[in-house]
Amino acid sequence: MAKFLYRATFGPKPGEIESLSAMGIDAWFGEQFRLAPSLHRPSAEAFASASGTSLGEGVRLSAWWANTLEGKDQLRQRVAYALSQIFVVSRSGGPDSQALAEYYDLLVQHAFSNFRDILKTVTLSPAMGKYLTLIGSKKADSVKNTFPDENYAREVMQLFSLGLWQLHSNGMPKLDSFGNKIPTYTQEDVEELARVFTGWRKDTYLKPMYSVSRWHDTGEKKVLGQVFAQGQTAEQDLEQAIDLLVNHPNTPIFISILLIKRLTISNPRRSYIDRVVKVFKDNGKGIWGDMEAVIKAILLDEDVLAGKAMADYQNTGKSSRNFGKVKEPIVAMANLCRALDVKSNDPERWWDFASSQKNYGQAPLRAPSVFNFYEPDYAPKGEINDKLLSSPEFGILSMDVVRRISNRMWICIASSQSTNKKKWSWDRSEYERTVSQPDEYVALVNERLFGGLMSSELSLFLKGMLEGLELNNKSADRKIKDTLFAVQCSPEFRCQE
Repeated sequence: MAKFLYRATFGPKPGEIESLSAMGIDAWFGEQFRLAPSLHRPSAEAFASASGTSLGEGVRLSAWWANTLEGKDQLRQRVAYALSQIFVVSRSGGPDSQALAEYYDLLVQHAFSNFRDILKTVTLSPAMGKYLTLIGSKKADSVKNTFPDENYAREVMQLFSLGLWQLHSNGMPKLDSFGNKIPTYTQEDVEELARVFTGWRKDTYLKPMYSVSRWHDTGEKKVLGQVFAQGQTAEQDLEQAIDLLVNHPNTPIFISILLIKRLTISNPRRSYIDRVVKVFKDNGKGIWGDMEAVIKAILLDEDVLAGKAMADYQNTGKSSRNFGKVKEPIVAMANLCRALDVKSNDPERWWDFASSQKNYGQAPLRAPSVFNFYEPDYAPKGEINDKLLSSPEFGILSMDVVRRISNRMWICIASSQSTNKKKWSWDRSEYERTVSQPDEYVALVNERLFGGLMSSELSLFLKGMLEGLELNNKSADRKIKDTLFAVQCSPEFRCQE
């Protein structure tokens, strides 16, 4: 149950593992699918009003932390975060913070809808329109020597639907007779799709874009082999394009792989991918792209429950030791904060006490480019690369980022008794009551931070650490801080299984 909650949420709070065990996973999914979404823009606006500030990035990120750490709709929040790393919009070259909060809420609201709804909503979002320069794209003008903007047309195929290369249903690339990968689209497809997407502009960032008929190219177009009839409106062309992209045979495979990597493991077996793709294509009722069914398929797949990953490079057929994934920095921080049940010291709002972008090398909707914080197939040099495996999150784990993460984790642990309104705090009374009894204390740490799954090696290490601190006459305060800091540094905590 603990492993499931670390994959499906931002980590269990005290008592949630027991609650899930009593409720059962099916009932839990039903509850999560029904819960009202915790939205970010209303929270950000309330926080800005409470402190007399404008809705800037600090306020927006504070709202993200509030919903991540306190939101009851944890599955929705975790899926929305995964979607934000696929349908990337960023403050770097993008719209203002209010528009970003609204965009994130679109992902929150549509996290459990159909994939078609997500892609259409993203396409008409003015935040996306600004970021990938679709706003104001007009039909070609030979007099002015202007042409439709190709930016969104390219990225919607490359990153939001088809992917670059044609794939088999198990994720393996299709090859031509010369052994080369086969592209999913051509430059001509990009140019033609750019014509399809002409004619859109925004009113405000809080409403979908609307069409301007005189800007739209009404001529016949041909995209991915499909003809768009002459005389169609911008709306008609858009609907046909969304259908074409969503129903393309590559889309279920490409999107399923990205969601698997964001929610469960970095190196899924081919059979795992194939099973999820089948659900994407048919939820059991003939529906294509049902996100609720896809999410359940990803989180409840037999490989995930059995702890199986891609077979190792020796092809022994044995279960790989490479199961799971490295946690993203802010996910690791969220896991720690929820395990400690941190609270805001300000009764009217949360603050971005984590200083997310500065300390973690990432923050929601702050990616350096449309390609996210890291490539989905990134593999650091060494054993991982040698085994032809991937570990995307290592792409941002520089030595400086690792140092900053650890420092911020320490500050969070040490802030248990803080009264500073801009900080977070937590109740450590249980830790204080048990710290003089190593077995009981380690059992508490095991329960709260590992759901009872701490290894015997780490357990023995912590007990030895407590003994050493006792011999050196260290205070209970020092014992709690040092041991929790050691725990958050451990590979067991920093990796998701």
